[in-house]
Amino acid sequence: MKETILVTGAAGFIGGTFTYEALKKGYRVHGIDNFSNSTDRNITIFKTNFSKDFTFSEIDLAANIAELRKIFEKFKPSVVIHFAGLKAIGESEVKPELYWKNNVESTHNLLRCCKQGIKFIFSSSATVYGKSSLQPVKENFPVQSNSVYASTKIASELLIKDYSRSKKIKSICLRYFNPLGTHAEGLITENYKSNLSNLMPNIIRNLLNQNKVINIYGDDYETFDGTCERDFIHIMDLVEGHFASMRYTQDDNFKVFNLGTGKATSVLKLIETFNSANNTNLRIAYAKRRKGDVSACYADPTLANDQLGWKAKRSIKKMCVDAWKPVK
Repeated sequence: MKETILVTGAAGFIGGTFTYEALKKGYRVHGIDNFSNSTDRNITIFKTNFSKDFTFSEIDLAANIAELRKIFEKFKPSVVIHFAGLKAIGESEVKPELYWKNNVESTHNLLRCCKQGIKFIFSSSATVYGKSSLQPVKENFPVQSNSVYASTKIASELLIKDYSRSKKIKSICLRYFNPLGTHAEGLITENYKSNLSNLMPNIIRNLLNQNKVINIYGDDYETFDGTCERDFIHIMDLVEGHFASMRYTQDDNFKVFNLGTGKATSVLKLIETFNSANNTNLRIAYAKRRKGDVSACYADPTLANDQLGWKAKRSIKKMCVDAWKPVK
């Protein structure tokens, strides 16, 4: 019998890319999404191409635990991968109640449905490291919040840790850095129209709208070129980190891993690489710093390299080419 994976946020960019690859590998997948931050486009692709192995429920994880319990009973997943969540830092500051309810209650309800022995993999974020003065960041660094969004990720990690201990759930929190690109077939792409805060959607949207100028927020950070430095990781490297986590035989009930390249790339360098790799001519304008942005944040991925047997392999150029190819 094929192994069944329950994937929340299956309609989104990261959850959708993972779902597509899992189905290609022969897993059965039951997807969940409420389309609050996505459309049904990816779900249609899965149903069309993998009709025997993909099923889907449109429910609000944070509000409908009764329906969620029925899904667990019917499909009996051996793995739960929790991608679902709102992730715009600026929006979280304006709508804290929405973020706490959507991000934390959904995690709580999933954990309440999990039984002993299930594997639970959570999409956490490098934002939990806050304004760490030490770089690169390691998993044993203290967590600190500079936004409501970060607070919801920290709270979710604490919930997972407590439930893992009390219910004997094998849990892994994957602290993502900055995913870019698309998979080789280019079917599952980021929603460039609605994702207003992330850098790559802004680059793509400006080019598609014939707007040849993009803002960089701040040119006076204490970095090599004055712009923020981030750890950009190809979406396929990120997805492969999830499959490595599924294969990982863990002794502890709760583990945390960074998924990043270990390399800092500035916002300016990314835009310059995008222009060079794709023969575009997006120009740069500097604007004032945004609230909540940190000067630099990049991973020490040694723990994931050593224990998961996983390593990010794809270059910044590859990320830029793969992001532009499906939409140009």
